[in-house]
Amino acid sequence: MATLSNAMNIGLSGLRANQAGLNVTGHNISNINTDGYTRQQVNLESARPVKLQLGVFGMGVDIVDIRRYREESIDRQFRKQNQFLGDLEKQSESLSMIEGIVNEPSDTGLQNAIKNFFNSLQDLATNPESSSVRTTVREQGNTLARRFNQTRSQLIEIRQNKNFEVFDLVTEINQYLDQIGTLNLEIAQTEALGRRANDMRDSRDLILDKLSRLIDMSAVEDHTNGTTIVTIAGQAFVVIGNVHHLKVESANVEGKEYIRILNPNDDSLIEPTAGELFGLFEIRDRVIPGLVEQIDELAAAMITEINAVHSQGYGLQGNRVTPPTNLDFFSGSNAQDMRLSFDVVNDSRNIAASKSGAPGDNINALEMAQLRSAEILNDGSFTFEGYLASTVSTLGLKTLSVEENLLNQQRLVDHLDNYRESLYGVNLDEELVSLIRFQQAFGASARIISTVNELMGILTMLGKY
Repeated sequence: MATLSNAMNIGLSGLRANQAGLNVTGHNISNINTDGYTRQQVNLESARPVKLQLGVFGMGVDIVDIRRYREESIDRQFRKQNQFLGDLEKQSESLSMIEGIVNEPSDTGLQNAIKNFFNSLQDLATNPESSSVRTTVREQGNTLARRFNQTRSQLIEIRQNKNFEVFDLVTEINQYLDQIGTLNLEIAQTEALGRRANDMRDSRDLILDKLSRLIDMSAVEDHTNGTTIVTIAGQAFVVIGNVHHLKVESANVEGKEYIRILNPNDDSLIEPTAGELFGLFEIRDRVIPGLVEQIDELAAAMITEINAVHSQGYGLQGNRVTPPTNLDFFSGSNAQDMRLSFDVVNDSRNIAASKSGAPGDNINALEMAQLRSAEILNDGSFTFEGYLASTVSTLGLKTLSVEENLLNQQRLVDHLDNYRESLYGVNLDEELVSLIRFQQAFGASARIISTVNELMGILTMLGKY
C-alpha cells in the first residue's frame, strides 16, 4: 500500500528535480553574455510507478539528464557559409591594400607619371635645343621608371607578406585542432560516466566555428562517444584525441618563394577551396601575379617603343664634332629593372630630339611624343595610358565584386548566426519565467515534505497510546 514514506520520497524527488532546474536556470542566466554558450535544460520524466492492489501509484519525478539546445545541421550550414565569409574578408582586405598601391587616379600614381613624361616630350618637340626642357624630360623619365619600380616592388612585398600570413594561419589552425583533440578526450571521459559534458561541448563548437572561418573543413560527431571527427581536404585530422597537423613547406618556384600546405601523411599538396587561407592564395597566386605581369608588360612596351624611336635620332651636338646617335633612352626589360640609360643620366644632351642631326630638328622628339596616342598593347588595342586604365578598371571591378559579395555573405552569416542564437541562446525573459516556475515547484515540494512530516508526527504520537 502507499505509505507516508512513499509520499516523503515523492516530495524529495520534487525537491531534487526543481533544485536542479534552479541550478540550470541560474547557470543559463549567468552565461547569457558568454560567447558560444548554448542554453541548457533539465529533462524530467515521471518516476516508475508501483503497482498495488488499490491501483498504480506514482513515485514522483526523475532527472533524466541536462541537455543543450543544439542542432548539427544548422551548425554545418553556418560553418559552410562562414568559410566563404573568411575567403571574401581576406580578399577584400588585400585588394584594399593593392588599390592603395596602384593609387589611380591620383597625382602621384603611374598614370600621372606617364602623362607627365609624354607632356615633357611634347615640350621638347616644341623647343628641342632647350637644356632646361631636356632636363625636365630626363627627370620625368626617371620619375616614370621609379614609379614602375616602386609599384612592382610594393606588389611583390604584399605577395611575400601573404606567405607570412599563410604560415600564421596554419599555426592557428593547428592550435585549434589540438584544442579539439583535447576536448574530445575530456568529453568522452566525462560522458562515459553517464554525465553530459555540455560546457565542454560548447567550447568545442566555438572552436569549430572559428576553425571554419580559416579553412574548408567539416566536423561530424561520433555519437557513440561524443567526439567530433574533423576533416580537411577529405583527410581526417582529428579522430578522438589523435591529431594531425597541417604541414608548412617553403618552396622556391621560378625564383619566387612560396609557402605551401602539405598533408602530413603523404606530403601531398593541400589546396583550400574556401576560408581565409583560400582568400590568401587567391591574392598571392592569382591576383598579384596577374597584376605584376600587366605592369611588366606595360613597362616593357614603353622601354621598347621609346628606345626604338630614340635610337634612330640624334642628340644635341653642342661643342661636339658630330651629334650622338644610336642611344637608348631607357635600360632594363620590365618594371623591375626599368631605368634611364647611362647616356641619358650622364648628359641630357644625349636625348635624341633630332631625326637628322641638323640644328633645330624636332622630328624625333615629336615621334616619341606621338607614341602616347599609338595603340600598341594587347595586339594593337590599347595605348599606354589606355592599357593602364584598363588594368586599373579591371582591378576596381574585382574589388567592387568582392565587396558586394562580402556584404551579401556577411548578411547571410549574420542571419544564420541570429537564427542559431534564437534557438540556442539564452532568452532572459524565458529564464526568469523558468526561475519562478522552479521556485514555486520547489516550495510546493517542500510543502509536501512538511505536511508528510506533520502526519508522521501525528502517527508517532498515536503510537504512544
